[in-house]
Order: sequence, then structure tokens, then C-alpha cells
Amino acid sequence: MEKALKDFYFHFHTKQHYFLCHDILEEAWKDNEHFRKDDAVVSLILLATGCYHFRRANYKGAMRSFSKALNVIEAYTDAIDLGIEIESYKTMLLELIEAAKNNDNFVPIQLPLTSNMQQAILKSYPNFTMTDYTIEDSYIVNHHLERDRTEVHAARLQALQERKNSKR
Repeated sequence: MEKALKDFYFHFHTKQHYFLCHDILEEAWKDNEHFRKDDAVVSLILLATGCYHFRRANYKGAMRSFSKALNVIEAYTDAIDLGIEIESYKTMLLELIEAAKNNDNFVPIQLPLTSNMQQAILKSYPNFTMTDYTIEDSYIVNHHLERDRTEVHAARLQALQERKNSKR
């Protein structure tokens, strides 16, 4: 999970590729055979989803995701090691909920990383930075629309064909 967190924070802050961030942590979370929907890391997965929606001006989706992220993390204290200051993170989520509620313009989120996490990220990613301007690359902003879905479409067609064959 530590590598996934470093990857998540790099892509979250430097690239603002929130869709990818969601996928990175979700995959690592599900690799744990005892994963639960109330695990602390789920809050970060939901945060990434909220940021993706917020940047695209889907305020309702952003508010819902940020609220769920807050609900999950409320049970945790700084004792949980996600590499962030948990209480500051909770405050940030409250501010994000309010910003989405008010249909505010998106501004890049800078998570309250611990100094240990910042150092760990820099070891893996020497070019790590907290980008302070909104990245507008269409492939990143509209990733769910522009990504290569060839494998997904092929799998759906295969499943459809198998259902048709089983009805014969």
C-alpha cells in the first residue's frame, strides 16, 4: 500500500490525474483480502473521484463523493498512516463540500502530506511538486471519455455472445 500511496500522491499533486489516482488506490485496496468499504484509504479513493467531478463542474457528484470521503475518514485519527495529517484532511474535506455546494471554481487541491510522506515521494519521484495551476489536458480532464476502452468493449461483446449462446 505504501507504493500505491506514493504513486497516488504524485499523480494527485503533480499530474492532477484524479481518475488514475482512483484506479491506483482502488487496485491496491482490493489486493488486501480483508478490504472493507470503511477502510481509511477508501476516503482517498472517494476524494480523487470528487476532484475528478469538481474539475469538470459536476458539483453534485463532487459534493456526494467528498461527503462520502468525510464520512469514511471520520472514524479515524492521526494514528492511521496514510501519509497525511488526518485532522487537516477532514477540515479540507469540509471546505471542499462547501465549495462544491456553492458551485465554486475548481482549484488544485494540496493535501496535508506528512513530511515523511513528502520525502518518500521525492525518493520515488524526484520531480514531485504540488502543481498550483489547474491542468487542463483533455485526456486527463475527460479521461473516462477519452481512454482506450477496446478491451472493455471486447469483453462486453464476448459476454453478450456467451449469453446468446447459452440461451440456445
